[in-house]
Amino acid sequence: MEVLTSAGAAKGKVELPDAVFAAEGRKSLLWESVRAYLANQRQGNASTKTRGEVSGTGKKPYRQKHTGRARHGSRRTPLHKGGGVNFGPKPRDYGFKVPKKRKQQALNLALTAKHADAAVKVIEDFELETHKTKNLVRMIDGFGLEGSILLLVPEANENLKRASSNLGWLTVLPARQVHAYAVLNHDNIVFTETGLQNFLNKGVAKPAAAEAAV
Repeated sequence: MEVLTSAGAAKGKVELPDAVFAAEGRKSLLWESVRAYLANQRQGNASTKTRGEVSGTGKKPYRQKHTGRARHGSRRTPLHKGGGVNFGPKPRDYGFKVPKKRKQQALNLALTAKHADAAVKVIEDFELETHKTKNLVRMIDGFGLEGSILLLVPEANENLKRASSNLGWLTVLPARQVHAYAVLNHDNIVFTETGLQNFLNKGVAKPAAAEAAV
């Protein structure tokens, strides 16, 4: 794959391992990984009060018989205004874990799909001299990309964080922290040279090396 300069010209080439960008596997792993990511983002702090938690008197509202009305023993039941809630939500943890190898395989499948659509790019390393958003936008415009962009860098410095913070179509992540949901949720995946190297050094290319050794 060609490495692009900030002006959009070809600078050189870099090899993308098939273990990551031409992976094969069950597509259901993508669903499982995305579902786990979204579930783990839920705060799970919705809470309602039961009849034992709402404030109010415990006195019987009226006598049991000879009123012509239904029998009631408390004003705090769900049948009365201001009473408790039956089977309402309580704080809970919605999250669950996906095995590390399955999560990695899902990421490989997501990158494979993007690579097949020619939506994966590699650019030269760059350093923003200021935190001005317009400078970052001018550089990205040189790549001729349309749609949302996931920019994967070795480490986001302060200038890059501030320059990209108010761009809704741009997400900047350290390459080692990328996950399947982030890849699928963007139209374009852009690695810097060092970001790609850091990503591959995380261990995702080991299966390819093992196959080559055989």
